[in-house]
Amino acid sequence: MKIPMLTSDQIHAGLTHVYGAVGTAGAVLVFVGLSQGDATALGHGVHQIGDGVASIAAGIATLIPVATALYAMWNNSPFSKLIDLKKNDQIKQVIAVAGTPLAAIADAIPGDKITSAPK
Repeated sequence: MKIPMLTSDQIHAGLTHVYGAVGTAGAVLVFVGLSQGDATALGHGVHQIGDGVASIAAGIATLIPVATALYAMWNNSPFSKLIDLKKNDQIKQVIAVAGTPLAAIADAIPGDKITSAPK
């Protein structure tokens, strides 16, 4: 699964619309009686939320390479490969040589499709 990455330009473009909506709402609130100071404070609060969202997106973008590296390591592990073989209907049985590290992994997988046999 490919995870879409948001660039900082995309985030700022989206936040531009949020800021415009907040500015309009602030203008309406000033018109109906909200003071200018309160409207400014509201605008600053929304801007801080936008900055927080941008920071979260940057943090997620930093963690994605780590997560994909861990996923790749798991997919290339002998255990994962044996599980994939077990799920494959075209493979009748896999026998690992006893006394090898792969045999210990094969013995840990339930069922009789993946087994170990003497040398």
